Amino acid sequence: MVLTLPKRKIPGSQLNNLGKKPMGLRGSLVDVSWKVHDLLSEYVRIHDKAFKTSIRHAMPIPGIFKAIDFGVLEQEAMALLPKFQNSKAEIDVLLPNYEGAEMQYLELLSEYAEALINTVNHLVVVLSALYAKSQGFVNSNYDWKNYKSDLAQYEKSVKNYQVIGRKLNEFFERIKN
Repeated sequence: MVLTLPKRKIPGSQLNNLGKKPMGLRGSLVDVSWKVHDLLSEYVRIHDKAFKTSIRHAMPIPGIFKAIDFGVLEQEAMALLPKFQNSKAEIDVLLPNYEGAEMQYLELLSEYAEALINTVNHLVVVLSALYAKSQGFVNSNYDWKNYKSDLAQYEKSVKNYQVIGRKLNEFFERIKN
């Protein structure tokens, strides 16, 4: 679920039309929304590299086959966690400055960031186990049953952030008018 946000460079006159808040506060709301959106894009890129099927990944033809480096993807996903946590903290600091629909939007954005943190944590668990398995680590007993269980938890967290994302887009439509 991708957030539907206004263009990054909004002229001041449009910002003033977005509501009664001073331009600085309105700008903060939009800025933090963009930060979360950009982090979401980074997460989706990692997810797609790990799970999106490709003929290059499916067919083991020498010279064409491209292995998925789960170790690199795990590190990239782990690097996203503090970024999401910082964005959530920034949202929580902004909350007391707003009221009404804007406050509800920020509360929902905070919940969305938390759901994305949870999702990335589940992704790290899956990627870490897949990396260990791909490297043939001695203590890696990651079997199909464990993979399916971890994947089910991950997919449940994905659905959760998508549901919150839809609500977030609805709220944003309300407050931008």
